[in-house]
Amino acid sequence: MRNTPPKLFLSLRWRFVFPVAIVVMVVAMIGSYIVANSLTANTAVVEDNIALQSATAALDRVDDFYVTLRNEAVRVGYTSGVQTAIETGDATMLVPILIDMATLANLDTVRIVNTAGIEVVRVTRLDDLYIHATNTDLSSVPIMPLLLSGEQSVSSLTRTDTGFNFVTGIPIVNGDVVTGAVLIERSLDAFVEDLQAGSVADVTLYGTQGELAATTLPVVNDTLDNLQVNSAILQQTLSENTAVTSSLSLQGTLYRAVYMPWVVGDYQIGVMGIVVPNNVPFATQTGRQLVAGLAAALAAGAVIMVYLLAQRAIMRLERVRGTANAIAQGHTHVRTHMIANDEIGAVGKAVDYMADAFQQREDQMRVLLTRERRERFYVYSVLESMSDGVIVQDVSGAVLVMNETARRLLGTLANFNPFAPTTEAARQVLGDALAPGLYSLGDPQQLAHKGIMLSAQAAAVLSPTRERLGTVTILRDVTEQVRKDQRRDAMFQQLQNEVEPIHDTLAMQRSKEVLPAADFAREIARHAAALQKMIVDMRELTHYASHDARALQRMLSVETLLWSVANDWRQIAMAANLTLQVTVNRKGLLILGDEGRLRLAIGNLVDNAIKFTPSGGMITLEIEKETDSAVHLRIRDNGVGVSNHDLPNVFVPFYRGTPLDTYGQVIRVPGMGQGLAIAKQILEAHGGKIKVKSRAGAGTAVYLSLPLTAGVGGNIMSGEAMFMEGDTVVISLPR
Repeated sequence: MRNTPPKLFLSLRWRFVFPVAIVVMVVAMIGSYIVANSLTANTAVVEDNIALQSATAALDRVDDFYVTLRNEAVRVGYTSGVQTAIETGDATMLVPILIDMATLANLDTVRIVNTAGIEVVRVTRLDDLYIHATNTDLSSVPIMPLLLSGEQSVSSLTRTDTGFNFVTGIPIVNGDVVTGAVLIERSLDAFVEDLQAGSVADVTLYGTQGELAATTLPVVNDTLDNLQVNSAILQQTLSENTAVTSSLSLQGTLYRAVYMPWVVGDYQIGVMGIVVPNNVPFATQTGRQLVAGLAAALAAGAVIMVYLLAQRAIMRLERVRGTANAIAQGHTHVRTHMIANDEIGAVGKAVDYMADAFQQREDQMRVLLTRERRERFYVYSVLESMSDGVIVQDVSGAVLVMNETARRLLGTLANFNPFAPTTEAARQVLGDALAPGLYSLGDPQQLAHKGIMLSAQAAAVLSPTRERLGTVTILRDVTEQVRKDQRRDAMFQQLQNEVEPIHDTLAMQRSKEVLPAADFAREIARHAAALQKMIVDMRELTHYASHDARALQRMLSVETLLWSVANDWRQIAMAANLTLQVTVNRKGLLILGDEGRLRLAIGNLVDNAIKFTPSGGMITLEIEKETDSAVHLRIRDNGVGVSNHDLPNVFVPFYRGTPLDTYGQVIRVPGMGQGLAIAKQILEAHGGKIKVKSRAGAGTAVYLSLPLTAGVGGNIMSGEAMFMEGDTVVISLPR
């Protein structure tokens, strides 16, 4: 709680010290005036001498200031690694070096410039911090050509948004070669304060054009014009390099001013004005009055001195009180810095000791807090790097931590508890210890969530005293595994369905209903081929992916590939009394691919066309065109087509639909509904695309695209391809 004084609080300064000082001063002045009334004196003070002495002292301080900035520039420019950073343009390495040096030397701006006049880096003080910037073009700054030509040091004034800065620069030389430059800047306002420190005179600085750069005089709007230096005085000062005195009036007060050239090193920066009040009394009238007034003033001064001593003691007490209040408000870095040489100093020292203890405790808490944040960051980093979803909840079920994988699987949830029955049943009896303080809550469970299947394992977090602190849940996406299991079951079911006709055929052969030998062999061959294709489909659907296509790919001719597929299915098409036609509208196109898988994919499409095209129909394999760096193929038939109900599902594994013949009867053909799914999987593994268009009773067209890998005319044609090459060929059963 803040320690504020009561409403009727009245400081000793106003209660005792000030009234006593006023009374004593009045009595002393009257008594001194009466005693010294008969004495005479004459005194005068010559302000010009004071101003000249102040100007000389200010110029000495200017030289010291220039030497200090030049030394700081040398120290920055020849610090280890600076030249290398200039050559490489590595501003990152320079920033911490420049900030440390600027902080130690109390500099406003430090610049490192390369030989092109471009800033490699600049650090500038903004309030109590330093900021940095790069790549400012300083080649047009007047002092840059001098520095980059090898001038030992150059100083000038620069104008900024907040005023003027005093700049000193040196070149950075490696051997005889200038590799860059260092510019050190200090605010001119701070500069004139340093020049005026300890002097009764005020300092005013002007540029070479007479512009007011900085002053220690209080400046208001009606004094700006009076502070401007007269052009004649400016020219005389700059041309004759001598001091010029003048008078000026500011807010009703007369001043004496001495204007001197402001030269730093070998360069004229501007004009310096030293201003002192014109307080020389005109001639004294009588010695009695003068001595009496002087004695009264001395008496008043003595009383004021006593008052100031008392005031100092009160100020020390105020300092102790202010420090104690600041510490109570949490500013534990504040100190009185008093020496315990009296009672007030001992109290201040005790307050500092208390503040040190508070500061030490605060530092310890800060270290602990930093360590806790770092450990929390490490834990979060580990959780985010896990491929499994992790959810941490408190005992009420509120989610405390959820890693990115869990958010992706579930979305952002305030509460998540898929194990309500399990956790209630296991609240008293916990499972196996998974880790120190972590105990299993039942077996992993599978959950359906937003169209995916999740495997979830929950564990209770216990304290060393066996108190329940919360729950950790591990989530894993097992959708693909579940789908594989479902596809496997469907495959085996379909295999069972295909084997049953073979069993029935064999049973009929063993019974009295003996089939003719040719029909029996044909039936066995048909079902054996169907089983063989199902096994191939199972292997392709289970294992084939894009990396398999890349591993087995080679340069292929699109024409050769299409003719190979036509030859594969020639006999089957002829047996079904179908016309199989190949049309090549674009020759010489090349692709990279796995020939066996591509023949299987396109063959599946031809197989479907044969199955669902009535006798006497036509199937066409076409190379349509070449666009967008891809070859476009089309497989068409004039079969029964696909209904609007079945068309959206033709690529779904195991989906067979209900194809109808021209009489409205369902067509029964061997297979598992995998042909189009496998074709799509193989084509996409090659970077291709597939699309189906169909109309019931009119036929089906399948459009394929595969990326080209070489221009037209690639020379890879094999003997087999040359044999198959030709115009449109019709493969049909003679009628």
